[in-house]
Amino acid sequence: MMNKSNVVAGIRKNGLFIKPFRKVAVDLALFFLINAVFMYMLLFIIPDSSMAMLSSLWVLIIAWRGGTVAGIIGPPVIYLSSFLALHLPPHTQIPLSYYFSDRIPGYIIGIAQAHAAGLIVGYISSLVHKLRNEISLRKKIQTDLEQKVAELNTFGHTVAHDLKNPLMIINMAITTLSREYPEFSEGKAKKMVGFIQNSTVNMMNIIESLLVFAGIRMMEHKSFSLFPVTECVDEALHRLAYNIEANHVVIRKPDSWPSVYGHAPWVTEVLVNYINNAIKYGGNSQTGITPEIELGFDLPGMYTSPQVDHARIWVKDNGDGIPEEKADRLFREFSRLHSSRYEGHGLGLSIVKSVVDKLGGTVGFEPNQERGCRFYFTLPAQTPEQVA
Repeated sequence: MMNKSNVVAGIRKNGLFIKPFRKVAVDLALFFLINAVFMYMLLFIIPDSSMAMLSSLWVLIIAWRGGTVAGIIGPPVIYLSSFLALHLPPHTQIPLSYYFSDRIPGYIIGIAQAHAAGLIVGYISSLVHKLRNEISLRKKIQTDLEQKVAELNTFGHTVAHDLKNPLMIINMAITTLSREYPEFSEGKAKKMVGFIQNSTVNMMNIIESLLVFAGIRMMEHKSFSLFPVTECVDEALHRLAYNIEANHVVIRKPDSWPSVYGHAPWVTEVLVNYINNAIKYGGNSQTGITPEIELGFDLPGMYTSPQVDHARIWVKDNGDGIPEEKADRLFREFSRLHSSRYEGHGLGLSIVKSVVDKLGGTVGFEPNQERGCRFYFTLPAQTPEQVA
């Protein structure tokens, strides 16, 4: 059996109401009072009950503002207020007007006309309102489509650029090895192989990021679970082991980590992106400062956040920091902050944000007081069942 709220929802869905019933009820009450005062004052000037027909003006306004159903409900409400005005002193002596050989009271004709006018205007208003909604929806769809096309174009250029760089390095190293190998010293040969290995690792990380990015929308929340962050940290450091060793990176991290709720492979990818950026942008080769990276976490209640049940995982570097004018571009899709200094791929932070948003957390960064930045993300420290 349908309840009242379901009936009203069905009426609104069919376009018979163009605004919530509460607002229509407010209109009815408001114009009831307006019409009662209007008719009461008008009868002092023209003491004729046929003046009640002028009340149709308010019916048209109610119908236009509220839709078809408002146009049907409006006439009896407005004519009730006119009837009230006719029966307040000193108008109680005004006789009723009759038409069609004095057989049909004027107010019956008036309410019938008001119903017809209210129904027509209300229906037209509903059609106009529906048309406006359709136009607005189409504009939004068109804007979204244009935005998606622009994102796909940017995505394609970014991926092509990011994969092209390591492929060029691999091709250069292999070409050099094939042409000059007999004359190579062992050190130079190892250097060429190192170029190939480093570029291969970078390509693998880019492809892993792309696979994560492609699967974000398809993953369902029922696949999420509570897991220890330790396994994600270990896997991320293992994947970046060559880059860490090649860049003489100092890593500091706690021995134990909390558990968070989410999808472990995605969290690993987030950490890979954060740590990889910290390697690329940490330290300063010109001044001889080697990258130093500190990994850590804050349990719920240990930091200020509106998400009181979230743990915060962070990666701190000792780089040059983020220029203030570029801070607003952080986590924007496919943007690079240091394009002049590094060729590093621009997918990282956009994928981080997409992943963490899907997991119900937040991302952000904080500048360090001395050098570098601390990038963080938050995730629930409990399952939804535990929170409930």
